[in-house]
Amino acid sequence: MMRNNPPITILLAAVPYLLLSTSQSVTFTTIVERDGSGLRQFVASCLEDREGDVTKRIREASPHYDVEHRQIGPGQTAIIRNWRPTGLDKLTEKGVSLQITDIAQQPLSLFTYYDWSEQIEIYRETATEVETEGEKKAVLRYILQMPGTILPQTLSAGGQIENGRAVWELTGDEEQYTLKAQARKVRWGYLLILIYVLGFIIFQLVSYTERRIKNRPRRI
Repeated sequence: MMRNNPPITILLAAVPYLLLSTSQSVTFTTIVERDGSGLRQFVASCLEDREGDVTKRIREASPHYDVEHRQIGPGQTAIIRNWRPTGLDKLTEKGVSLQITDIAQQPLSLFTYYDWSEQIEIYRETATEVETEGEKKAVLRYILQMPGTILPQTLSAGGQIENGRAVWELTGDEEQYTLKAQARKVRWGYLLILIYVLGFIIFQLVSYTERRIKNRPRRI
């Protein structure tokens, strides 16, 4: 697969532990599109009186994200930050990798493969001992969506398939996680061409056989 997109350098995400401990819930979603583009999204829900602190922490975790908005409900606010990179397979960030195995690499395969790997760090630099006491209750929900079907046997430890997406629940009791998954998507265009070629060959063989039968001399 040929790409002309320039390399992308980003600064994701060591995730502040205090973002997890001061929020009611935190979700980080990566969506991979067929061409390697995609969406990276942080969502943190919190009580109204924590909004300022949570906003500060979520910005620390996503300094390069260019869209931020809020959903306000009764006594609760969700801060949402988005970024749409044009080439996730061009990320130069250490610990983030997308490899697309397409027809150029495996011309005889009926599938395109997408391999994703990412390291997530949860750091406690400014968290006090009291704030980290309940660290196992502080959870980062990581969601990965890729083209085609994600293969369950390729998920790294703790990963599960929910509604076709890979999901991990990351707690503050570990400082680093490595998340991996592979998806495969049927090359329908390639498959249709193959069916057409096979159908044409069969048609030619049948036509040739019928002509041979018609032209065979009859016995008198």
